[in-house]
Amino acid sequence: MYFDERPKSKREDLYDREEELEELLTLIEERKPLIVLKGIRRLGKTSLLRVALNEAKVPHVIVDLRGVNPNSRRDLYLRFQSALNDYLLRNKPIAKKVKDALKMVSGISVSGFSVSISWKNLETLYSLISALERENFVIALDEVQEARGLVGKELASLIAHFYDYGEVTFVLTGSEVGLLYDFLGIDNPRAPLYGRAFHEIELKRFTREQSIEFLREGFRQVRFYVNDEILKLAVERLDGIVGWLVKFGVLSLRSGASREVLERVLKEASALVLSELDKFLDKRFIARKRYLIVLKAIASGKATWSEIKEELERVEKREISDGRLAGILNSLLKASLIEKVVEGRNVRYRIVDPVLEFALRRRR
Repeated sequence: MYFDERPKSKREDLYDREEELEELLTLIEERKPLIVLKGIRRLGKTSLLRVALNEAKVPHVIVDLRGVNPNSRRDLYLRFQSALNDYLLRNKPIAKKVKDALKMVSGISVSGFSVSISWKNLETLYSLISALERENFVIALDEVQEARGLVGKELASLIAHFYDYGEVTFVLTGSEVGLLYDFLGIDNPRAPLYGRAFHEIELKRFTREQSIEFLREGFRQVRFYVNDEILKLAVERLDGIVGWLVKFGVLSLRSGASREVLERVLKEASALVLSELDKFLDKRFIARKRYLIVLKAIASGKATWSEIKEELERVEKREISDGRLAGILNSLLKASLIEKVVEGRNVRYRIVDPVLEFALRRRR
């Protein structure tokens, strides 16, 4: 079933991701120490990850790091605890064996169907991973770039330790690709993971043809007829971002596929992306207004360096240094909110998500 907004867990519910799935399966089966799955939001990374882990038939935990407190070891440990308990609850045949192994670990208590992890000492998490390693667990960290500050450093150090001295497979997913690379320490010799080789898989948005066919097949699955013109219009407005295409499919099945439903999708999706943008801007409170000016300029088509700078200076009524503008653009690139488009000798910037572009054009 393509039109289900929950993460997928079966191969037949994925559309046209065979190549990426087979590559990820091979890497997991070969027990590669560090696998990175990257791509902008709503392309189906979590679905691909779940399907691969289910098909590989390996014990695993998927730790959701979205919104993790960068200064709270407690938050990090509770997320590991929740992920492990969720897996054990759904996989009772292996649960007893794992719990018996964890009873021997200092800082971990087992009671009935649940495991409790003490966050007093950093060593507890190392001991937990060691115990799971003996049971051949794969550790997946979803949206790992959100682990920053103290939490990010400790988590990266833990991965580096098991990379060097263990046999654990870690799968990291990330939507903010520049920040994901910061976590991996690609250009930072002081970073815990600097110099460690990793295998990278990139999920890309669907092409126009793939997007139209995805919608067609999704509607065919439930014997729901939709005129091709509305499908083409939906793809034109939502691009090849599968999450938005699924949302259009879901709402169309409830209310009929129409321009009005497409506008509703854009309205609801706009509220979501603006909420996500506000979280990004909240961390940059002092320069919040400046970031918005730059984003709105790009969304409105003022997309070259000189055009963006001219618009920023026009609004602020003062000169802006190249260094300040470069810092803003670099932050937006790292967060995968914008991307560079090179056309010959010219470089332009564009908003990655068409829904965010739509929302920015209408935001006051």
